[in-house]
Amino acid sequence: MLHPFTSSPCVYQLLLTMKITELPNDIFLLIVKHLSPKDLVLNRRVCKDFHAAFTESELSRQALLHHFPRARELREANIGQRNWVDILSQVAARYHYLRAGKPRGIEKFQLARSLVVPSWARFYPVAPWQRHLQFEEKLAPFHYPDCLWTYDEGLLIFPSATFQQYNIYALGAGTLALANIESEKKTVRRIRLKSKVLVVEWCEPEAYHQLNESETVHRHFATAYDLCQDDEGQWRAVFRNEWKIHFLGMPLNSRDRFFSSHTDTHYALYLWQPNRSAWGEDEPIEALAIWDISSPSTYRPSEDPTGKCKPLESFEGAKSLRRFSFADLGFYKIRQRSEPTLRGLELDENHVYIIQEDHRWIVGQQASSVLPRLHRVKSTGIPFFSGPCWEDQCGADGDVNLSFCERAADVRSPKLAPCWRHEEFPYLTITEAVDAEAGVTFSARHCFMLETISINIKPKIRMTGPGYEISLRDDLWQQLLGKGKIHGDERWLIGENTNDEVIILHFDRATNELQGNEHQ
Repeated sequence: MLHPFTSSPCVYQLLLTMKITELPNDIFLLIVKHLSPKDLVLNRRVCKDFHAAFTESELSRQALLHHFPRARELREANIGQRNWVDILSQVAARYHYLRAGKPRGIEKFQLARSLVVPSWARFYPVAPWQRHLQFEEKLAPFHYPDCLWTYDEGLLIFPSATFQQYNIYALGAGTLALANIESEKKTVRRIRLKSKVLVVEWCEPEAYHQLNESETVHRHFATAYDLCQDDEGQWRAVFRNEWKIHFLGMPLNSRDRFFSSHTDTHYALYLWQPNRSAWGEDEPIEALAIWDISSPSTYRPSEDPTGKCKPLESFEGAKSLRRFSFADLGFYKIRQRSEPTLRGLELDENHVYIIQEDHRWIVGQQASSVLPRLHRVKSTGIPFFSGPCWEDQCGADGDVNLSFCERAADVRSPKLAPCWRHEEFPYLTITEAVDAEAGVTFSARHCFMLETISINIKPKIRMTGPGYEISLRDDLWQQLLGKGKIHGDERWLIGENTNDEVIILHFDRATNELQGNEHQ
């Protein structure tokens, strides 16, 4: 008969015939190494001797190093003074639910958005390209609209319908705080958080001038905020600087588009606008620009339409580093014209990366006239100043049987073409959330009507092969992929449903009562 708290009969027989409290510690550690993390935690309930032995701090630390060497608790700075007994329980429970593909708790936050009222929640998203997938009579999206929330490093920022304000939610602590981005003065186009820097791209609610008989122009700006913690540990958004992202402004419509990316020091923007020339020119207007946004400044160009109070560029505030001409865009082969393939922008310390993508089943008003054999992804790296450019592309040409890409899938870098998009061709990976240090990857794939969200777990450092692959239950697709975007790490997974709700799947804990959200 097998003991209910261990899955190893040999270990159980040994524990029955010996007093484990009298074993030398090194021998005891060798024995219990054969127990699973679940067994280690459950054996604390057997008796007082077992509880004393299995709640020993060094045993718990060694068990963590053996079973979960990539867990974030082992990577944190103050590693010497930790309650390893409780940490083992927490990490073992988290990975139990991850491997089961079952969240411990679900949180929901209702988003607020409006065109006019309430003024603080005005939102006019940048329209995606008019391209989608079609195979025979089946249709599927290829591009998705922007989310009205953003997440990075454990912090979620969103407009709360309950609190009638933009909130900063620290998921680890479970605390909400005001994100004062002065949204009542703005029509938000896009928000993005990265490296504790929040960039809000926005326009003035009132039109600046008349463009033509049917269109008006709104001045567009970007504002950067640093996310900081006060002495009480509360997060807040601190104004860093502001800059104009378009010289004359843009209309609010579904045709004028811009794509952007930022780091804690730089910001890049690609602009694409239809040609409104009265001389019959058809080629769209395109522009690429890079700013240095590292220097704080109190100057706000939105409050100075004439520019009379603008400080010297060499002194403070956001500075334009480089603007690319039409000839530059053509030289780097990133001109989009009327058949755009641009997926997005990425940045590192010295380069801006143009990510382009095309698919054999693309149709739509802006579909390419010449489609790839399967699925082509490409990354073009352009230096901020002078120097050679970088180009990497892949066509998912695994072999003649149309298999998926054979390139290494574990590496994520803007220098490399995003082969993860077609690693399971003909399935398309529309989005993923990668916790590279923990070895946990959430992937959302679809092949028209077939949809799946999977978790790949590689808890060991030198683990080869696919790892543990688990699929979440089917109904969670509608709960998380309403906007085709997920974020998260080994503790949680975040997405948006079709009812304008941010959904958080917790694997780290059951959700606690928190005013202003719903729990399941």
